[in-house]
Amino acid sequence: MAAAAKKKRAPDPGTSCRELCSRAAKGDLPKLLLILPPTSGEEEAWFGEQVMKAARDFGRGIPELDLLDLDCASPDFTPDLVDGFLSSPSLFASRQALILGRASKALNKWPRLAEALLNCASSDGGPEWIVLQVGSGSGKAAKSLSATRKKNIEKVRFRGLYADPPPWRPDPDASEAAVFVATEAGQRNLQMHRGAAGLLVQLAGARPNDLVQALEHFVLLGMDSIGEEEVRQVAARSAEGTAFDFADAILSGDSGGALKLIRSLNAVGMRTWDGRRLAAREAFGMVLSTVSRERQKTAAVRDAVDHGKSIEDALKAAGSSPSMPVVRRMEKRLGACSPEFLKVVLEGLLEAETNVKMAGWRNSSRALEYLAFRIFQRRRA
Repeated sequence: MAAAAKKKRAPDPGTSCRELCSRAAKGDLPKLLLILPPTSGEEEAWFGEQVMKAARDFGRGIPELDLLDLDCASPDFTPDLVDGFLSSPSLFASRQALILGRASKALNKWPRLAEALLNCASSDGGPEWIVLQVGSGSGKAAKSLSATRKKNIEKVRFRGLYADPPPWRPDPDASEAAVFVATEAGQRNLQMHRGAAGLLVQLAGARPNDLVQALEHFVLLGMDSIGEEEVRQVAARSAEGTAFDFADAILSGDSGGALKLIRSLNAVGMRTWDGRRLAAREAFGMVLSTVSRERQKTAAVRDAVDHGKSIEDALKAAGSSPSMPVVRRMEKRLGACSPEFLKVVLEGLLEAETNVKMAGWRNSSRALEYLAFRIFQRRRA
């Protein structure tokens, strides 16, 4: 008996978004495009907004197209606007199109809205295409739209990008978010060197809006070749210090520098690449994640160097560009990081996470201070 055919893997959200945006830019849309919340995972509205923007830009560029563009979450929204548009031809244009954004609450409040849109999708008249951003919601109307199998209707679901790489390819540049960064960078004529995309995700997070803003920042600065150092300069540096600075202090054996950064974090918080300021509790997860990733990279370089590789080759294998600043920083770390010390750092990270998430420690900066104290105490032992 022949083996069952493998189920086709769904494209990642970034790929789906780009494909739909390309179609929307040419007006190649179905009678009704439903932008639905994902069946699992967190919804990422940014992707749907890009599709609507592409459709909006196309529609506004066609003089004979009457485009009705409504934000259904606006307090001024009423379904009568949609009913009137669907039931009568335009007086000033020969073609029609409709965009409805953030429609979840409106669909739940006025169930007839969903019925009208489904009926329109099945008819020969009315708008050439409709883009409906349903958004998160579990009302009856939203469910009926999600379950429909009528012709001329396409559905797309956008979840968030995965920040972690797949287990079969544990390279930070292989995560969905990092691949998204690399693709978006290419569209802006930016060259991302190995390790840069993964590091940007580590520092800026996996939200597409934040990642695109960071790339636009590079463009504004006139940069076109982006390595890890450029990412740190633009996306990580601040007057108050950064998660990367703390990780570097821990792994370089700089107890004074680590404690100074903790005091600064406790006093004024952490400023992110885009100017937002995070309190110590909000920054705790970012700090621990950064220390963990840098420890993992340092351990990989340590092992490679111990087995005869040059530090430059070891950095390349670990996903870093072996520029002179990177090499010097890693040399300093290797002077402090024996395999035993790297194990101590890992134990300290697990202990800090347990203290905050399970033992109920409310003072996150105190947990980081205790982390540094325990690590350096065990190093001296």
